Amino acid sequence: MASYAYTANTASAAPSANIGTDKIRIATSNAAIQFTTSFPNVAVTGSVTCATTSPNITGSGTSFTTQLALGYWVGNNAGNSVGIVSTIIDDTHLTLTANAALAISSANLRYNPYGVAYTIANANSSQIPSNTILNSVIVGQGNIVSYLSASGANTIFTITELGMPHASTGTSGITATPSAGGPTNIPVE
Repeated sequence: MASYAYTANTASAAPSANIGTDKIRIATSNAAIQFTTSFPNVAVTGSVTCATTSPNITGSGTSFTTQLALGYWVGNNAGNSVGIVSTIIDDTHLTLTANAALAISSANLRYNPYGVAYTIANANSSQIPSNTILNSVIVGQGNIVSYLSASGANTIFTITELGMPHASTGTSGITATPSAGGPTNIPVE
């Protein structure tokens, strides 16, 4: 079992490292946190431009042919969906299955291979009260926890991996959706 300490702030959500087991324990300290579990997402090399009137994405300094594949989800840094990759023409040109859901102008693009958007903690995410230990949160090996302070101050909390890693489930950020399940959110009472 490995434990990691994180600092949640109120300005923006942050992701944990990829979780090495299917279940975790989250322990808060002096303030509550908002959290959600998600498939991992990876930054595309370079920057991209796209418009909501077209399914085409043009890259600059990108490596679409080696980083992306058909069916991959792409979005912006805030977790908003741009679309699903339909065709990769070359390292700097790709086509989505529909017009881009939002415009991007010379900015970063994020992706995951599962065809679903990653989630980012917000005010509607599950909340863990201060000074609380939440056991057996199902994350899915290789996935992440997105977190945000629910109070007006930064707060330290810990994530402890429970159990041992195994080969039959989980994700590495570049492999197919796990057959034995992906991330789920457990409501906190």
